[in-house]
Amino acid sequence: MRPQNMHIKNPCAFLTQAEGIASLMPQARRLLELRGIFAAILPRALADSCSIANCKQGKVVVFAPNGAAAAKLNLLRPTLLDRLSQRGIEVTGLDIRVQPRDDSPQVTEKSSKLSPEAAQKLDRLYGQLPDSKLKDAVGRMLRRNRGQDAL
Repeated sequence: MRPQNMHIKNPCAFLTQAEGIASLMPQARRLLELRGIFAAILPRALADSCSIANCKQGKVVVFAPNGAAAAKLNLLRPTLLDRLSQRGIEVTGLDIRVQPRDDSPQVTEKSSKLSPEAAQKLDRLYGQLPDSKLKDAVGRMLRRNRGQDAL
């Protein structure tokens, strides 16, 4: 025998049912409200990069993508708390945490190339050096520049 809610076609109906996740809806609405307020309060670039992670017992947790954004949020903390209070939101504190975004590149690959003149001079230097670690390093640099050696 199938449970009754297996026949529900509307996903919103499931969300509002007692056995669904109705108990989470007020918190979800509150987070959406806070996100909208933060988007209106914060400078555009900061609002686009930061996100409200949680709000529990009056404490709002904000994720910043990097230390610079977190530092800016810390500078704006008194203003943010004041503006939230002006909008009728009871907030006892802001917890700002650095949480790198998944879509931001963690490591950037360098793609610099030597000028033809610099490569020619390094090639000449390579031919004059005795066998050593320095000669090996210059040789790797030349091969990378020619695309023959992976970083």
